[in-house]
Order: sequence, then structure tokens, then C-alpha cells
Amino acid sequence: MALIEQLQRRVVEMGLVPKIIALLPLVSMMCAMISSLWLAILPIEGQFRRTYISENALMPSQAYSYFRETEWNILRGYRSQIEHFDTISNTERNKQMTEWLRDFGAKTAIYNDDEFGDSLYGILHAERGDGTEAILLAVPWHNAEGEFNVGGASLGISLSKFFSRWPVWSKNIIVVFSENPDVALRSWVQAYHTSLDLTGGSIEAAIVLDYPGSNDYFDHVEISYGGLNGELPNLDLVNIAVSITEHEGVQVSLHGIEPGFINDESYWSRLKILVRGIFNNAFAGLESLHGNEAFSGWRIQSVTLKAHGKEGGNNDITTFGRIPEAMFRSINNLLEKFHQSYFFYMLVAPRYFVSISSYLPATVVLSASFALASLNSLLNNQYNTLSFFSHYNLMAVLFWLISMLLSFIFSQLFLYVPSMSLLVIFILAMVMIPLAAGRLWTITEPLSYRLQMYAFFYMSLVITSLMMVNFALAFVIGILAFPMTVVGTQRNLTLKKCVLLVISNPLVSFFLIKPHPQLLQKLIFAWQQLGCWSWFVLCLGWLPSWILVALSACSGTQFHTVGTTKKEQ
Repeated sequence: MALIEQLQRRVVEMGLVPKIIALLPLVSMMCAMISSLWLAILPIEGQFRRTYISENALMPSQAYSYFRETEWNILRGYRSQIEHFDTISNTERNKQMTEWLRDFGAKTAIYNDDEFGDSLYGILHAERGDGTEAILLAVPWHNAEGEFNVGGASLGISLSKFFSRWPVWSKNIIVVFSENPDVALRSWVQAYHTSLDLTGGSIEAAIVLDYPGSNDYFDHVEISYGGLNGELPNLDLVNIAVSITEHEGVQVSLHGIEPGFINDESYWSRLKILVRGIFNNAFAGLESLHGNEAFSGWRIQSVTLKAHGKEGGNNDITTFGRIPEAMFRSINNLLEKFHQSYFFYMLVAPRYFVSISSYLPATVVLSASFALASLNSLLNNQYNTLSFFSHYNLMAVLFWLISMLLSFIFSQLFLYVPSMSLLVIFILAMVMIPLAAGRLWTITEPLSYRLQMYAFFYMSLVITSLMMVNFALAFVIGILAFPMTVVGTQRNLTLKKCVLLVISNPLVSFFLIKPHPQLLQKLIFAWQQLGCWSWFVLCLGWLPSWILVALSACSGTQFHTVGTTKKEQ
């Protein structure tokens, strides 16, 4: 204690406290920069780890794969008929597939969905199992790009017939044919856990097949593993998918990046995979889903296998079929759910990953930057001696509650009227009302500082609450919202700070990063149909802070350009 008292006395004598307070804006900005640099360091040699199989029972590629040329004619026979399914109705497709599934003993049922299309599913009951666990093979009729999944459907029915002849299964096998890999498949997954009569037990893992076209050969396989709201499958499932794919002599792609660039194994290739993964996870649900995302929220580990190209040399469609076959056999060995490996990770290459302990500090530092900005608004001005129970603080709390109410009304309004024109009008109103409101009222300078203090503190809490469950979204909104911290109060409103205020608006910022004419509809659709949090976080996490900053910076001011002096109000 004596040492601490001496240190405190020394700090006071040297006058370090005022100096530290004066440097708070600079420290806050440095924290935001360090946050970005932290992620840029992760792809450097020594900062990542090589992937490994945590659950020894999986034993990928330890057994010989039998889905080979002997199955070629069966697959081709199915494919010759499925090629024409694109011209018939979904009802007719399901009727024909039902007949084929029943031919080899599968129990079938159709989940009727008038909004997203009917889904057919069949269950092969395991001879050695107790019927409580299952592995799922999902085959959308149309993939994320809208292509007709001829090869995937042919493989789906061929593999089902192939699996039915094997007596080794200890888990039931479920095969699902849905209209698309997003809302239709997710609707079936939800119905499976809530209302369907025919079920095959708890689904341990799901593999989605995406092989568009009727070509015999392909170039490489893209493995999609990201889920909604930051959810990822157990790393062991991704590892066995990569291991088996490479064991079959097929190159692996991640996030749409070509294998040639990935195999370069340079810093830039690892950085691109890392950044693309963060970007895709942050905006999950705003683009068409690959299929694995449909299982998020149900503790089902899932990946999507997508075949790319048409000229693959030795990579024929049976080679592609051996990948899910070997994965099914590995998963079949498990006596319990996936649990030993990581659920929070980021891949920098198919065989290299970064664990949560390595990347989480990036958002911790980013959250601290907003906390320091809040502290700066409290201490770094002549009103720092105001009591916490002063009327300025009470008014700031009231304004924060009003901003939350306005944000909630905004979020609900656009759920019923998702109009882009209305959105533009609303954003212009949010920007212009604080400027025009100065003619009706003036927010005094002490209140302006308190508004920004609560705005930045609330933003820090939002990032802190979100970073554990959805690191990518927390990091992205933190970086995009950071310009709010340098907008300033009403004393120094300039053109530069007006621009910062506009681009830090949550909807404007999201549109600049991911421009799309139907971005609003995508956000709302993802929230309503997929349960994606992006709309909720933007409206109730980011927007209230932005409203407080806009009021504190604009209300009761006269606009002036850089180099002019503002008259006292």
C-alpha cells in the first residue's frame, strides 16, 4: 500500500493526470488503429496454428472409399432423368424422387410450405442404431447462384442408394431435397424440430451438396462453413472436410478464393482469407446462403461442398461423391456430439487457423477506444466538475431513452414498409432535423458533451456484448462507427465533420461497404425469415448512439466551413 501511495503522489507531483486526460482523443484513435493492426498481424508466421483432429474417433480417410466407378452408371442413370427436372414443377420432381427413395427402403414425407416451396425428405434407419441420432445430406434443387443442381441431386439420390446397402451405420441417414439452400431449407430445419411427424432423431451434422450442371468433371471444391450470427461449425467437421478432399487429390477453396492463390501460402493469401471470412460472417444473411447457414441455431454442425469448374482432369463426379461418403463414415464413428475442438476460430488457410484467444483482443481494444472517447467527453472540457446528478446528466439520460424509442419505432416501421425511398427520406430527416431544430431549441454545450459521453459508452457496451458471440459483426460495426468519435460538439461543426457524421450513420455506412439497391429489403428479410441479427444490431445498437452524436454536434449551431470562425450562440 505504501508503494502505491508513493506512486500516486509522484503522479500528482509530475502533473501526469491532466496530460493523460488531454491525450484521451489520441489514445482512443490509437486503440482503433491497434485493433485493425492486430488482425493484420495474425496471418504472419508464428501467429496461427496448424489444424488438427481433436476427436480421434473421426479418423478421416482411414477407410477405403467405395463410391467409385462401380456407381458411375447408377449415377448417370439418375442424372439423365434429373437433367429434365428443371422444366417440371416441384410437385412432379418430389413425386419421382419419392418413388426412387422408397425403392431402396427409405421412409419419405413431404414438408408443405406454400411460401418457400415444398421439401421432400427421406430417412434410412440405421440397423445398428437406436434411432436417436442422425446425419443429414441436404440437396437444394437450385444453389445460391440460382443454377439447377443437377449433379448435386444425382449424387444425393445415388449416395442414398449406396448408403442403404451398408449395414455399418449407427446413426440414421436423412436426405433432404429443398427448393433452395436458404429459406426453404431453413424452414424445413425449423419444422423438423417443431412440427414434423416423421423424424430420425437428433441431427449431429449436415452436409450440403452443390454440384451445378451435368458435367462429369470439376476443378476444385469450395468448402463453406460460416453460419448466421457468428455461429461456426465445430472445427473438427471443417478439418475432416479439408482432409478428405485433399486426400482424394482435389484442391480446396475457401470464401470463393481460387486454390492457386491459397496454395501460394504467402502472407497476402492468408490475409485475404482472413478478411474475406470476417466480411462474409459480418454480412451473413444479406447474400444468398450456401446451405450450411440454414442449420444455425440448432446445434447442428454443417458445411457445404461446392464443385467449381468443368475441366478437372482426374476429378470426376464420383470423386466428389467420395468426399461426403468418407465424411459420413467419420461422423458415424462418433459416440457423442462434436465438442472437443473449437467453436470460435478463424481460418487463414485450409490447414491453418487462429483461435479466439488470438483474435478477440482486437475487439476488446476497439471497445476500449469507444470507452476512452466517452471518458474524453466527460473529462476533457470545462464542465467536468458537474455533478452526476445534475440536470444535464438527467436530460442526457432522457435523450438516450428517446433515441432508443425512435430507433425501435424506426426498426418496426420498416418491417412493415420496406421502401428504399422511405429509407432515403428518413436518413435525410435524421441528418437535417438536428440542424433545423436549432431554430426551435438549443442544446447547451454541457449537455452536448454528456450526450456524446452516453453515446460512446453505449457503443462500447454494444461491442463488448456482441464480440463473444459474433466477433465479425462486432468488429465491423466498431470500425464503421468509429468516425462518430471525432465529429465533435456544436462548437466546431465543419464540412469535414458533417461528412464524418453522414458516413457513420449505420445504414449509410452499411450501404457504402456493401452497395445494393435492395439492401434494406435484404436486412429485413434476413431478420424476419432467417433470424439474422444485423437489422436488430444496426437499429438498437448503433443508431441510438448516432442520433445522440448528431444532436450534440448539430443542434443550435450555424454551419461554417474550415478556416472560418463560428459566432457564439
